[in-house]
Order: sequence, then structure tokens, then C-alpha cells
Amino acid sequence: MSDASVRIDVADGLALHARLWGGRSPQFLLVHGFSHGGFVWRALAAALPEYSLAALDLRGHGDSSHDPQRRYSIHDHVDDLVAAARALDLRDYVLVGHSLGASVAALAAQRLPRPPRALVLVDGGPGLSPQASAHIREEFLRLKFRYRSPDEYLQRLSTSMPLASASLLEAMAVDSLQPLRADEYRLKSDRALGYQVQAPSTEDELWQALGRHPAPLLLIRGAVSALCNKRWCDEFAARVPQAAIETVARAGHAVMLDNPARFGELLRQYAAQWFATRPVPTLHADPVS
Repeated sequence: MSDASVRIDVADGLALHARLWGGRSPQFLLVHGFSHGGFVWRALAAALPEYSLAALDLRGHGDSSHDPQRRYSIHDHVDDLVAAARALDLRDYVLVGHSLGASVAALAAQRLPRPPRALVLVDGGPGLSPQASAHIREEFLRLKFRYRSPDEYLQRLSTSMPLASASLLEAMAVDSLQPLRADEYRLKSDRALGYQVQAPSTEDELWQALGRHPAPLLLIRGAVSALCNKRWCDEFAARVPQAAIETVARAGHAVMLDNPARFGELLRQYAAQWFATRPVPTLHADPVS
């Protein structure tokens, strides 16, 4: 399987980086969570060699541009996702978002040039605790942003994601850092991301977007997720009754890293159903500016 990358120009003179696996038109478009990057989907790409995948780095994350004006709202990410989908010329695909990426994907789904065949939310969505979200931002801001080696950063990852395999975390530590000089690395994520606070109105937008989403909708959550706990999941099921919900054992918030085998198995199982028939995708009209 090939592993290539492209840069995609978006608004404000910025460019997004995207990783590509599979060598043909992407059948999965993957959106990572807060402070991470498209590299979190490497295990999924390995688990689904029969499909082609594209994984974006959101602005301010991974190898995408930092915004000097610190425009990192969820709606900025949505605009970028729409632009990236257009540039990648996606035609028949599944949209997958984790954590922050789940909210970005949910809001973008109705605006994408061609609607996705299905929408997958991974341990994310509306109704999450504001206190938990604030804690995540505060932990991010408390991070060191300079490291002597990937191994030093790996120690922090191992503490924050104790269920993930050592090999996945080792690769993630390398992918997360930009080498500056001998024995000096810095986190690729922009520190300014930690100062973004989601507007209260976004919650209503998310519930409304999910309520009217016409394509199949799947929520995958970690059984021991501190963010998407059982109580939250019950509320989600009540408010979005058309969604299928799967709980992955031995997984916390980072489901695709904590239990990549089960996560990949679930996506293969559902994708076989979603791609069983191939109607001509409907083109969405571009929004009026």
C-alpha cells in the first residue's frame, strides 16, 4: 500500500497537509481530534488495505499551516474540510471524524461538494461536558512544546494513552514532532489551539446537523472513555435515534489507537454494507458567500 502526501490550499493563504493510502480516489476521508494529526489513522490504513484513505491535518495541526491570526474555530475547520474535499475530488466515500474531528465532520457533511455515503463519529459529538473539554485544553497548554528526542515525548504519550500499543505511540511521537536541530524538537501543533473555546450555539448546530443527516450514521465510542461515557451515549441515542452505536472494549477516548484491531474490524463490517450499492452521488450546490 502506498503512503503519499499532498498539500491543499485553503482560505487565508493557508495549506492543509493530507496523507494518502491506497493510490486511488479516497473511499474514506479521515479527520483527527484536537492537537493530533492525520498520522493517528496509520493503523486503520494498515487494517483496511482494500480501501483507499485520505487523512487530513487540520489547520494548526500536524504538517498543515499554522494560522498567524489564530483562526482555529470549529467553523474555520469546517470551511477547510469542505475545500479539501473539493480539491481531493471525493466522489464515493465515508467521512470519519474523531473527537474534535467528529464535530467538524458532522457540521461539514451537509456542505461537502458530494455528500458522504456514511458519517462515522469516533468518541465525539455534541453534548460533551464543557468541564472535560476545558480540561483537555488546559492539559494541552501545560505541555512542554520542546523536547530533546521523540523518546522524551513518548513518555508523555504513554501516560496520557495507557491503553495504546507501544509501537503505535512510538510512531505517533515521531509524527508529532518537528526536528529543529540536533537534540531539539518541537510539537507541530500550534499552542494557540489551546485558547479556542467552542461557542455555546455550536452545540445546537451539531444536534440539528445530526438530526437531519440523511446518510447512515455510526457512532463508535470507547468502553472506558472518560469523555464519551455511558450517560452521554444514552443521551446521544435518545436524541439521534437513527444512529447505529458501537462500543469498543479495551478502549478509551483514542479508540483507533487503543484497540485498532476491533476498530478496523467494525469499519470494514459497516463499509461492506455501505458500499454494497453504488447510487450516483448527489452534488451539493456551493454555499452562497
